[in-house]
Amino acid sequence: MENNGIKERRELWGNISLFAACVILTLSLWNEYRWYEAVVPYATLISFVFLTVTFFCYVPVKKAVYDRYFLMVAAVCAVAAVNLFIVNSGKGAWLTAADVLLVVYLADKVRLSRTFTGLFIVYTGFYFFYWTYDVKGYFKGYNTNYGGLVLITGFVFAVTGLIGLHEILKRSEAAGARFLFGFILFMFAWGYNIIAWYRARCALLGLVVFAVFVLIPARVWKNRIFYTASILFVTVGAIAISLVYVWLGRSVASLGVRIFYKDIISGRDEIWLDLWSAYLKSPITGIGSSYRINVDWMDGMFEVHNGLLDILIVHGVLVFAVVLILLIRCLWRLREAVAISVVSRSAVSGVFAILAASFMENFFIVPPFLLLTLALIAIAGSVCYNETSNEKEIRQSGEE
Repeated sequence: MENNGIKERRELWGNISLFAACVILTLSLWNEYRWYEAVVPYATLISFVFLTVTFFCYVPVKKAVYDRYFLMVAAVCAVAAVNLFIVNSGKGAWLTAADVLLVVYLADKVRLSRTFTGLFIVYTGFYFFYWTYDVKGYFKGYNTNYGGLVLITGFVFAVTGLIGLHEILKRSEAAGARFLFGFILFMFAWGYNIIAWYRARCALLGLVVFAVFVLIPARVWKNRIFYTASILFVTVGAIAISLVYVWLGRSVASLGVRIFYKDIISGRDEIWLDLWSAYLKSPITGIGSSYRINVDWMDGMFEVHNGLLDILIVHGVLVFAVVLILLIRCLWRLREAVAISVVSRSAVSGVFAILAASFMENFFIVPPFLLLTLALIAIAGSVCYNETSNEKEIRQSGEE
């Protein structure tokens, strides 16, 4: 048995590693576009290095070799590598799969103290205000969709922090609780306005999903059918929506529904039809990342525009199945925390928002968004854990 003091120190360094990775990647990718261009080719490698450190801090090697879920991760990492050689893909794509697999494996293991929870919330939430004040859009090099993803990520961290602060003020019956509640409502209006300015439809989808789930009361979250359906919506739904778009693209010329100046079907159907056609010829191995998309306006550039679909299309059904199983498993294990804590509900709503926005962009699977999704899952699971630990400390001090 590992000494509790040693275990706590190991986990502390694991959390430091995770936070350091998020800081390094956000500073280099979210501030200056020239920094972004220089660092983004190495972002998955940076993530992999720090995730590996976090893994070894949280999972002793002797324990890992007997963990069937780790063995699944190790096996499909090997499968992903072999598949890339079979289809003559760019080998860097392996890091994307490995990073995602490490995150979904670690998601129910990482525990954040109140200090680290606060650090992640304040630091990441700051970027919502920063990208609102310093609009980066096309004027400063960034694609507006990318700007929307930064905004929705910062937004869910900021609102989760404000909800936590509101709970503290409400419990102490402080006068500022009502004002803060009003400010949280104002934040949603603010979030919509800046996302609309960026015209980021994927971020708008994330904002709507976040708002809906945050408003759902605890008694509904406790319902197994509702919670299961919600998880399936944000996971399996990513694949389903691509198929629906392909069907609509082939069946309907235009729906006549426009969001932020674009028709709701605006090219994704063509991309996904081409990718599905290629994938169905090699579903086990996937098609790799060197495939040239046969859509005129894409100029052959490979871009799936859907996080979980990217894993399936590029790496094949076996890799995708393990990612999906572990992701659903870690989200399901948060059900008890979500039913108890409003902060956990907000954090999980944020994860659902990120996964929903990933229906239209790779989002969830790319750095630093992938690591920040892990942080949100850890926050959701840690809030109740910290509260329980605090109650034990109070009870023990009372007994003494």
